[in-house]
Amino acid sequence: MVSKETGDIYSTNEPQLAFNSKIAFCLNMHNEAICALLFPPNTRKEKESAVKLRERRQQEQELAKHIAEDDDEDDF
Repeated sequence: MVSKETGDIYSTNEPQLAFNSKIAFCLNMHNEAICALLFPPNTRKEKESAVKLRERRQQEQELAKHIAEDDDEDDF
């Protein structure tokens, strides 16, 4: 019986390429996080009044309740 020899993976460029892609991903994520901290998405000069903000949050909570109730009804 003759088995196929496994090659030395470390003699190729494959581990280096995989490591470089992981480093690039981490650096990209870091740079995006820094940009998000420096430039917040809500930079409008006009701010919502406290009443409008409170009403909008209340509507969002009601919508979330309705969605949760619909999900609970679908489970049965």
